[in-house]
Amino acid sequence: MSEKKSGSRQVPGKVLRFTKGERLSHWVHAVSFFVLLLTGWGILSEFSRPVLMIFGGVDVSRILHRIFAVIFVVVVVAMFFIKDPKYHWEWLRSAFRFTKADIAHIMAFPKEFFGGHGNYPAQGKFNGGEKINSLITILGSVFITLSGFIMWAPNVFPDQLVRIAYPIHDMSMFMMVAALMGHLYLSLLHPESRAALPGMLKGYVSEKFAKAHHAAWYEEVKNQEK
Repeated sequence: MSEKKSGSRQVPGKVLRFTKGERLSHWVHAVSFFVLLLTGWGILSEFSRPVLMIFGGVDVSRILHRIFAVIFVVVVVAMFFIKDPKYHWEWLRSAFRFTKADIAHIMAFPKEFFGGHGNYPAQGKFNGGEKINSLITILGSVFITLSGFIMWAPNVFPDQLVRIAYPIHDMSMFMMVAALMGHLYLSLLHPESRAALPGMLKGYVSEKFAKAHHAAWYEEVKNQEK
């Protein structure tokens, strides 16, 4: 099942949702965020300090926090230019473009989240709920990066700006953790949406899932294959 060999986004019973480049960006972002979360949490809080033993102690964790901060920013941004850039830019544009169908999905999302069946129009590759998650991820990443850069070089910036950077860094982290908790629930535990997980592991999702949750995108792919 190789997207390169066939050149097609469809194989029997399945459809390619995420390219290798998209998957690589997702997992680099996810792994670096988890390392940043654990090391940052341990550095700031005495209560969580034992967690840092996983990484070799406080001093090593401070170094790792900075290394993974660079990976978090540089590698993911680089992917927009070197690995499947078309799909990366499409995702970025989609996060800031909400259609009536997206709004309808967001209105029905609470019912979906708790296991019900919401009534909403056919969705694109990213539904309204996923666009909200993308927006939180993008804005949270921007604020946490800018504030972290100021905290990294406090002597370069005015004292007032450095003092403001700390609560912004913390609030951005809390916002992204809240979004992460919902994302993990929907990806791993939710009875219907967890069928999306293979798309981020191997690229393909079942046609049944694509038709049920992203019907507009599925029809678009089918028409491109003709």
